[in-house]
Amino acid sequence: MVDKNLYNVYGLSMKLLGYEKSTFNFVNKLHLDCHANSRILDVGCGTGVVGLSLMSKFPQSTLLATDTHKKLLHQVTANAKKYGLDVSRISLGLSDITLPDKVTLTHDSLSLLQPNHFDIVSASSVIGYSKNQERTIKKLLSLIKPGGYFINMEMNEHLLGRWISHGYHYPMMPLLNMTKIIESERFHVESIPLT
Repeated sequence: MVDKNLYNVYGLSMKLLGYEKSTFNFVNKLHLDCHANSRILDVGCGTGVVGLSLMSKFPQSTLLATDTHKKLLHQVTANAKKYGLDVSRISLGLSDITLPDKVTLTHDSLSLLQPNHFDIVSASSVIGYSKNQERTIKKLLSLIKPGGYFINMEMNEHLLGRWISHGYHYPMMPLLNMTKIIESERFHVESIPLT
């Protein structure tokens, strides 16, 4: 019972703090040159806000939402129904951000994600949990089709982000370092400040 309440409180706090609405607005304003039936991967998806926002933007898209917590994955489905999205186009999987290409789908089959498969890969304040952040970033980038997008929403340089990293005992990679890694993989980086 405690676990269920914890995940419900997490979802409610995302809504009350304005994160859910702000994310939908932010994603809706992004200029992404993708087709309506894009393939989307949302790693460390939490309650699915970023991935579901992308699905709303691209009406025939498919979404693979991954997280380390099965109960959060159930929230993704519940939120998709709430937003009127087709849950048959959503796959859910358990995955550790350290090895983001290894996913155990909810029907217990292990899947190794293929390079150049997704049009969009999104991550939201999750890279810091990786035991090898540089390798994780490069692996995520390898999953993106040529011309695709990596949307990485980080709080590395925000006081709240630093406080969370301290509480969860993971090192913060400076955004400048992330940018250098991403550019070394031949991606163009555009930084958009979020509030």
